[in-house]
Amino acid sequence: MAYPGVVEDVRICCAGGRPGRLPVFALGLEFDMEQGGVTCRENRLDVEKTVMCKAAAVRRCDYDLAEIFPDDYIEFEPLDLTMMDEPDQPAMPAAYLPLCPDSLRRFSLPNPDRDGRMPVHLEMLRQLKRELGDTVCVMGRIAAPFSVLGLLYGIDMTFLAMLDNPDLVRDNMRFFVEHQILFGQAQLEAGADMLWLGDCVADSKLLGPDHYREFAFEPAAEVARALTKLGGIVVYHTCETSLPHLAMQAQLPASMVNVGEGVDLAVVREYVGSGVCLSGNFDPMLLRDGTPEDIAAAAGAMIDRVASAGGYIFNTGEGIMRSTPPANVEAMMRAAKSTAAARGVWPE
Repeated sequence: MAYPGVVEDVRICCAGGRPGRLPVFALGLEFDMEQGGVTCRENRLDVEKTVMCKAAAVRRCDYDLAEIFPDDYIEFEPLDLTMMDEPDQPAMPAAYLPLCPDSLRRFSLPNPDRDGRMPVHLEMLRQLKRELGDTVCVMGRIAAPFSVLGLLYGIDMTFLAMLDNPDLVRDNMRFFVEHQILFGQAQLEAGADMLWLGDCVADSKLLGPDHYREFAFEPAAEVARALTKLGGIVVYHTCETSLPHLAMQAQLPASMVNVGEGVDLAVVREYVGSGVCLSGNFDPMLLRDGTPEDIAAAAGAMIDRVASAGGYIFNTGEGIMRSTPPANVEAMMRAAKSTAAARGVWPE
């Protein structure tokens, strides 16, 4: 079962060490909502139902991680975004904001305790922490500044502005560095142990190494640096599989880098070195479509290849899909925990 002391074990892993027990994470958001009968609208608005769903999932699946992740737009709705509100779809803007100086001039920093749905998000974290205590790592979320622009203005307009008006892109990111630190700090104060710093618009499928270094790296570094100084554990994620990109991500002052599926995690470790904690990489497609036996073998093999040196936390690369059989999730979690114990990497 999830266990007292897991947060300290996570911190040991983030420092490159081997704790008394291997933390085993899984990004179960959509799967857990399906199993708990929670709609997308309820997940972003109903505090009691969302907390009960996540607490039940932790107990049912033996997760060491419990994430509160209503959607990507919580902190941006107060910036005059017109949002759609479909019950079975994540929150999405009805239209993107224009990427122009006037938009930026109208922005002001929010009050997380008052504005939009931010107070709902914070209350979910408070109640989940009260419910589960220190037996799991409770995780909130923020977007990295470069990806914020894609969320607000659209990816196409953001990339055009990088060519046509790069100073406007940088001005926006300076504002959103402060904006995201503010909301991240509020989540830590509400009880989050960890923050997911999502930067999927900076993925190598969209952004080459030079542009990543020029535009995305430093704003993400500023946010990660500030929130780790406040005591938060910061997980940086782009679902990355490109070794050059991962090597740059390993230089961020984040606590760990979550690696996408489709690349050998042992190869990533050799390429980026031992200076960063790695997590992720377990394939949610295999988790959905494989047999429990295949999944258990893959989870065990991953731990055999990368866990013994330390600086590693088991996790899925992306989220567990709604249609994943519960028996497969159970097989992954059971195999990850039992393999670490059986190999002597971490005791039971």
